[in-house]
Amino acid sequence: MIEPDFPAPPPAAPAKRRFSPLLALFLVVLVAGALLAGFGLVQVLSYRTIAVPGGSMGPTVPAGTSVVYRLREGEEIRRGDLVVFEADQFTGRPGVRLVKRVIAVGGDTVECCDAQQRIEENGKPVAEPYLDPAVPPERGALRFKATVPAGSVFVAGDTRDNSNDSRMYTDQFGGGAVPLSKVDGVIVAKGSLFWSETLKPTTAFTDAGLPGAATEDSGPVTARLTFAGGVLLFLIGFAGATVTAARSARKRRIAATAPPAY
Repeated sequence: MIEPDFPAPPPAAPAKRRFSPLLALFLVVLVAGALLAGFGLVQVLSYRTIAVPGGSMGPTVPAGTSVVYRLREGEEIRRGDLVVFEADQFTGRPGVRLVKRVIAVGGDTVECCDAQQRIEENGKPVAEPYLDPAVPPERGALRFKATVPAGSVFVAGDTRDNSNDSRMYTDQFGGGAVPLSKVDGVIVAKGSLFWSETLKPTTAFTDAGLPGAATEDSGPVTARLTFAGGVLLFLIGFAGATVTAARSARKRRIAATAPPAY
């Protein structure tokens, strides 16, 4: 008996690639993480660090303390702010940076001192709790009076008997004030770009009835958390997408080598 001839089975159709919602989710997480990390990095790089030179800012920031300051880009400098600035007018040497506290801004009249050895600003006495308690008030009470030109700030150290600052130069052009063009930025934290402790701004000037609260900025902490969170999301997305894609490819290979069903 002759067996009938049967037609050859048709070739197996190539397996269709299926859309993977899980892979798409991981890719979205990866892209979102990259964008978030990039944004955080840009924020981190808007800050700089400097080691405080000299001992004129103790006990707030003792000599050698690493501080974080925000680069000034036209932002307002306020009474009570700690600033980093080029101090060539005080030192006679270009490029030297100092750290001092702003005790008056453009348009203010500031003088020392009242009967309690407090500075007076626009006729209002200012109690300064950040001054070095080891210095008797009368010893740090250098007599001066100045009207601060517009576009500049009047600065002094917290250790008033050991500070080369605006008070020493009120008889010179500009009355000892520092032009805002020479101010690098406002100090907002102690530490480094990788770890820092936010500085609490003083309320001494607003308590005296003067407008404009000192600058408060938790940006270094927020920027680091944003960057770290973005990196974490990126790694989760990358790992998840890699594993999901590998599993999908393996399933396709198995399907392609499986014998056809009759």
